[in-house]
Amino acid sequence: MLTSETIRHPDGRTSKVFRAGHGPALVWLHGPHGIRGHDSVIAELAKRNSVIAPLAPGFADHTELDEIRDVHELALHYDDVLDALGLDGVTLVGHSFGAMVAAEVAAHFPRRVARLVLISPIGLWLDAHPLPDMFAVPYMNIDSVLWKSGKRIPEMADPADEPNAPVERQVAIAQALTTVAKFVWPLPDRGLSRRLPRIKARTLVIAGAEDRFVTAPYVEAFGRHIAGARTAIVPDAAHMVPYEQPAAVLRIVDEWVNAKEKAA
Repeated sequence: MLTSETIRHPDGRTSKVFRAGHGPALVWLHGPHGIRGHDSVIAELAKRNSVIAPLAPGFADHTELDEIRDVHELALHYDDVLDALGLDGVTLVGHSFGAMVAAEVAAHFPRRVARLVLISPIGLWLDAHPLPDMFAVPYMNIDSVLWKSGKRIPEMADPADEPNAPVERQVAIAQALTTVAKFVWPLPDRGLSRRLPRIKARTLVIAGAEDRFVTAPYVEAFGRHIAGARTAIVPDAAHMVPYEQPAAVLRIVDEWVNAKEKAA
């Protein structure tokens, strides 16, 4: 069961934060479908962690983006959120757009993040391996390129908490894609490749084997730029890998976190 709270920053901005579970703190930065009350990945993580999941600015109210002009200010925003929550040296897990944000936070504020998990991370561009334009797809058909054929889970693909609310669904998708586009379009790399070596956190990079937006060369690039990073490719999954293959993804994450804890 998710609970929510609104935190107020010193400059008057506000942020909505969801919580679930008990145990060691884990910060979840969501992907293109935002945060819904029935998010199965958060529910599973919450069985063994105290999950803190901030809602990205712009996903609920586009005017929140007026004060955040670029990825640097976006990283500052999340640093403010973590500061308001009294979190430091955190385990930070992000999916898709959230993984890009997590990488930016860890690069801008290396001491803020102790462990970093990047699942289907966007944010890089390789000239030798051009990617399709996510925003060339009509927004109502975006799921057709994010999910592996036959793996789409209707209740998880719908960004509306009420599946029978088509207007809510259209508004949620439009807001989400508008927010993501501001920071990754027309090319997703806003200098992240140059900042990745600043990351000091123990890092794990995960992607689906059939992800059209984070192909193997991009997984390798994240692993190459972040010292000591481990990478993992999950079969039979695409960009929505944590929802398409949750057991496999969470097993990899658990084994990695536990191994690092024992080694520390």
